[in-house]
Amino acid sequence: MTEGNPPAPAPHEAPAYRNWKFWAGSVLTLAAVIGVGVWAWSVFNAAPAGPAKPTTAGAADTVQPPLQNGVSSIPTVVSSSAYGSNISRLVDPHTDIPERGTSWVTEYVVQRGDTLSGIAEQFHLKWETILWGNTDTLKDDPNFLMPGKTLFILPVDGAFYQWQQKDTLESVASDFSYNSGDYKAIVDAIISWPGNSIDPLNPVIEPGTWIIIPGGSRPFSWEAPMVINGHSKTFGLGPGTCSGSYNGNPGSGVFRWPTANQNLSGYDYSAMHRGIDIYVYMGQSIFAADAGVVVFAGWSDRGYGNLVIIDHLNSYHTFYAHLSQWNVNCGQQVYAGSIVGLGGSTGNSTGPHLHFELLQNGIRLDPHFYLM
Repeated sequence: MTEGNPPAPAPHEAPAYRNWKFWAGSVLTLAAVIGVGVWAWSVFNAAPAGPAKPTTAGAADTVQPPLQNGVSSIPTVVSSSAYGSNISRLVDPHTDIPERGTSWVTEYVVQRGDTLSGIAEQFHLKWETILWGNTDTLKDDPNFLMPGKTLFILPVDGAFYQWQQKDTLESVASDFSYNSGDYKAIVDAIISWPGNSIDPLNPVIEPGTWIIIPGGSRPFSWEAPMVINGHSKTFGLGPGTCSGSYNGNPGSGVFRWPTANQNLSGYDYSAMHRGIDIYVYMGQSIFAADAGVVVFAGWSDRGYGNLVIIDHLNSYHTFYAHLSQWNVNCGQQVYAGSIVGLGGSTGNSTGPHLHFELLQNGIRLDPHFYLM
């Protein structure tokens, strides 16, 4: 170095950002960051994986699930844009439709084995309603219930009545207010019942029109004719009626079961059924419950079928109904245990049984208190 002379300057170096290696590395780094960002966005925003939707040429976009009894076997997923494309909800395909009652009568065909109380229970009615809804068919007597008969079933407890020429709302309501005694309430019920289609401002009912009387009730009109002390008073029961007067040995007043068994089949004794139905098989022997004289032997037109009536000559009488045959004749003396007929299902009967009645001075008694 020569003293006094400044050193020669070093060659000038280019800045770092002008270096091509630095530039290339920066570009690659930025590309990598962008790629990672795109990948992460796609992962976090992709729809959940699921089975591929089957497609058919020309088919709709949605494949409906199979139906079972008209109802989809699996829930249907429904997307709603109102909640966003990725929010879905399940739709219950089942709809509960409440039962709607009817305001008019329906029809029911009596089946083998039916009883009045069973039919009433099936339709959530009182047994009296079945009788009062079918006066012409049942004649207030459960013995007239038989397979194949068509009954009117009311939508409400009450009565079914055909309007007559002479009738007024007040007179009909009075006849059917036996229990309540309030005929005005019955009048209001008749007018307001929708099935009757009565104009409340002009409540005119044409003769022959059938109306429902909600809550209506009345006393029963039918009673079997009485048999009094050996002289037949069974007029109206049918061709088995015996004529003339008969004498014989009276009964003891003690009654034995008229069958070898004591099992009931069908009706027990009640206000609607003034006797008991005892189980029998076809052809089973039926016995006299006590000594007495036969005052009816044969067919009855009142639903009893083949019927035997014994006058026990001490104010008591016994009825043996639905027999397959009778084995006694008019005026014949019988004793406790004598065979009077064979078990059957004649008359208005839904199956083999013995309908047994016990009367004293024409009043039906509960046989359970007397049979030994």
